[in-house]
Amino acid sequence: NRMYNKECTEDPLYITLVKAYDETAPSADTKVFVAGLLLKDGKTNEALNYFREAYDLQTDPYKKGLLAEKIAHALKRKGRYGEARNYYYDALKLNPSNGRPHLAIAAMYASSANDCGTDVFNKRAVYWLAEAEARKAGSDPKLASAAAQSAASYKAKAPSKSDIFGKGNQGQTINIGCWINRSVTVPNL
Repeated sequence: NRMYNKECTEDPLYITLVKAYDETAPSADTKVFVAGLLLKDGKTNEALNYFREAYDLQTDPYKKGLLAEKIAHALKRKGRYGEARNYYYDALKLNPSNGRPHLAIAAMYASSANDCGTDVFNKRAVYWLAEAEARKAGSDPKLASAAAQSAASYKAKAPSKSDIFGKGNQGQTINIGCWINRSVTVPNL
């Protein structure tokens, strides 16, 4: 407490003391505090371990949902999209009215469009998944406008009616591979 009050939080001894305190009196709050310090030092993997421990210890559903979202954000930044999506879904189970996880999942889908798919059409079909996920975020009144904008942007990047007509695969199901591992149905014209 003295180091914190004197703003000596940059000292390596501080993190050592905080970890020792956490070992003697572990709680979700101390784990989150340690994780925050580790993130600040760029030790993301170690911070993730503390966040997961905090998640397991947390009993309040709302706080647990916020923790799941924090873990998902950290995993997303590390490019571990499949794990991040799982934590975003956990956050949604704990707080279904929160639209932020839907927007984050949609953004991950969109950023992976070129990596997932066998041809240009299938790669662009990923944007249908991103659009659908962004639309789900619209149920959060605070995000309705942002969700609509995101969905419209993803829809514009998805295959057009002429692309669908040229491919001749309307109504068919396309399996999207890689970490997404989902399927999407090509709209009928």
